[in-house]
Amino acid sequence: MKRLPLRYWIALATFLPLIFFAILAIGIGAYAMRAIPRDLVLRRQTALAQVAAAGVAASIRGYVHLLETTSTELARYNGDVAQQQQVLAERAAMFSPFRGLGLLDAAGTVIAVTPGSGLEPAVGLNASYQPYFQEVETTGAPAFTGVFPLQPDQEVGVVIAVPVRRGGTFGGVLMGQFTLNRPEWARDLNLLRTPQGGKAYLVDSTSTIIYHPDAARIGTNIESDPALWRLVLAGQPQSMLHHSPDSGAQIIVTYAPIPGVPWGLVTEEPWEVIVAPLVPYQWTVVGLLGLGIVVTMVVLVFSVRRVTRPIDALVAAGQRVAEGQAYEPLAIAGPPDLGILIAVINRMVARLTEQQAALRQYALRVLQGQEDERLRISHELHDETVQDLVALTQRIELSVDALDEDPAVAKERLREVAELAQKALVEVRRISHHLRPFALEDLGLAPALQALARDLAQQLPNAQVHCEVVGKEARLPHELELTVFRIAQEALNNVRRHAKTATRVNIALIFEDWGIMLMVEDDGIGFELAARETLMSAGHLGLTGMIERAQLFGGELNIASEPGEGTTVSLRLPWASGTDVVS
Repeated sequence: MKRLPLRYWIALATFLPLIFFAILAIGIGAYAMRAIPRDLVLRRQTALAQVAAAGVAASIRGYVHLLETTSTELARYNGDVAQQQQVLAERAAMFSPFRGLGLLDAAGTVIAVTPGSGLEPAVGLNASYQPYFQEVETTGAPAFTGVFPLQPDQEVGVVIAVPVRRGGTFGGVLMGQFTLNRPEWARDLNLLRTPQGGKAYLVDSTSTIIYHPDAARIGTNIESDPALWRLVLAGQPQSMLHHSPDSGAQIIVTYAPIPGVPWGLVTEEPWEVIVAPLVPYQWTVVGLLGLGIVVTMVVLVFSVRRVTRPIDALVAAGQRVAEGQAYEPLAIAGPPDLGILIAVINRMVARLTEQQAALRQYALRVLQGQEDERLRISHELHDETVQDLVALTQRIELSVDALDEDPAVAKERLREVAELAQKALVEVRRISHHLRPFALEDLGLAPALQALARDLAQQLPNAQVHCEVVGKEARLPHELELTVFRIAQEALNNVRRHAKTATRVNIALIFEDWGIMLMVEDDGIGFELAARETLMSAGHLGLTGMIERAQLFGGELNIASEPGEGTTVSLRLPWASGTDVVS
């Protein structure tokens, strides 16, 4: 992988995220196309089930209303059982969905039933123990039972019971029975109809089915299907995607409690039937997504090729330069930013070539300067110190010869020896001082600069030389002090060599909180300042060395000069990070 060409890296960096996001988008899209319709369908089914449950509740309230109307009529004939039996006979046709009606007195005894309903054997029996009788007697409101055996034949059914009031007091119960194995009572509930393949049924408070399109399911309990049972036990309108325990197919099961009745409505509809209209749209979205990915890939291929061509050219040019060949400026191509980059590289390489040539010339000049300095020191030692030492040796020999012959002459010779030794010592100190400023090491930067000023004043007797120290003087690290000293020394050497007609030379050393500033100003002839590369090529190594020294420690050196206007050299050198400044 590390040896792959740049264009392959760019391609990988471009396509891998795209492929990743494409796969992510497909996954999210697939999930969304399944989850969003599923959630919408579940909410829709829940809402429809609630509407259906409300319709069922309305139908059952109709039954309750018929029973309450009949109970009011029966209350008018309280105590006249024959007349009450007649009322039930006359209203039997209105209650055709019921198996039959039964009238219980306040003690719970069955005193009248609808004729022909099969409930005649129940007359005279006491049903006060039945939950519906106790609930109506306690609450005075209609009661709805779950599934329980009906008297007297023990058929399984449900009961709706309403109170019979006499003068505002409890006078009995009118109950209507529904036999579950004859579900005609629920077939007029039109809201229980479902689309093809669906079904709707009713369950009581014990999760027993009290109505189902499949008569074999009536009276069975849904506990055998734990997921459906938990849905019903929750008692809240809710839908879920479920696998049918019979066929294993996915179905949507919805439960909604019937308002005002302790029963619930359950609907089951096949998932495939509901989502079938959405399938074409899903495939359309998938196709559009795939088409978008393909188009994006094609556009990226061409875009990457457009970008990598100039980059390949840059790589090839770099390899040629690394092999030692000359750099040939590249044609500007590709996107605007890349074109700007190529143009900048062309200019940068051209400038680097010029700088390399200047640096080579500078190196040669530095070497030549070192040799010249060695030659100068050699000449000074040979012309001054060596000659003095030779003369000193001769004087010593003459003094030795004169000690026995003429002590006075010997004494004069020794005096000459002392003068020559002193002269040689001064000359050696002068040379040593130029090579290594001992005053800088022993006394600090300010005294060393003042010593340079005194030397310049002696060498230029017609110039007024001033050295001023501003701020709280402090000792700096040796390398910083040496940098400032050498820059000042070179600036004063330039004054001595090129501004001999100067009448004023000012040296200022300023200590600031942020660092140190040095200013060397003269009113000499000045000069026309050129670029650094031109200075190096022209052999002005002193100025170039000053600039390099300043930049080496993060400083800034400015040289201001005009012909006839003098020269000002200013150095700004901040404290280096971690610099210890000693007062």
